[in-house]
Amino acid sequence: MKKFALFLTCFAFCFLYNQRMNAQTTVVRFTVELPGQGISQDSAVYLAGSFNGWSFQDENYRMKRIDGTHYTLDVPCFTNKKYEYKYSLGGKKHVEKSIDGKEVANRKFTSTKKLKVKDTVVAWNVPEPKKQEQSPLAGMLTQEQLGKMMQFKDSVTKSLAPVVPQLLGILQKINANLLADKPNIDLSKQYNTEAVKVVGQVLESLTGTLMQVMEVLTPEQKQKLREAMKSSSNPGDLINIISNAKATPADK
Repeated sequence: MKKFALFLTCFAFCFLYNQRMNAQTTVVRFTVELPGQGISQDSAVYLAGSFNGWSFQDENYRMKRIDGTHYTLDVPCFTNKKYEYKYSLGGKKHVEKSIDGKEVANRKFTSTKKLKVKDTVVAWNVPEPKKQEQSPLAGMLTQEQLGKMMQFKDSVTKSLAPVVPQLLGILQKINANLLADKPNIDLSKQYNTEAVKVVGQVLESLTGTLMQVMEVLTPEQKQKLREAMKSSSNPGDLINIISNAKATPADK
């Protein structure tokens, strides 16, 4: 899914690049004042709007820290075009709110040369943390079983370590081909085949590990898993259930 999203992003970039070559652009400087004591130095403030497809955690639109309560960012825009935007601490769930915690309307501006926009955020949306549901295997696994599962997890982590650079390398080649003056269709097919092969290796590794995990479980524990998965439409829940399991009290 991430590969497909990156592919679409690259394709969109190519299209937008050709469009922007014929349009006049300008830079709009945003400065925002944060509520109260601001945020910690290692936190981040983002701009999201119609100028970046409403991406609420786009590193290209991460604002620069002036001090604890002030941030700034220069944003390239088409001249004399209307835009809408909001501020976020990263992700749509952490977007700015009104002082009473209600949704705020999108901020608006029309880009002009040397435009400087100064805003104030009065409050942030801070969602309540989700309560973690108890695993059906809670209190059923022995310390020995958990130890073996951790070994399997470490094995998968090591086996997948070299895969990520491989995928990134393939994506770079895909992007380079797409951005060429005349993209090569044969190369595109070759890179797609390479990507599918790497993804297949990942799935094979994960499946093999899960098979080993299942061999550690007792018939009663497997029955608990089957019952839990009947009410789930997400195959990934199987991994979550196992990951959240705890050892039996006697084995802690």
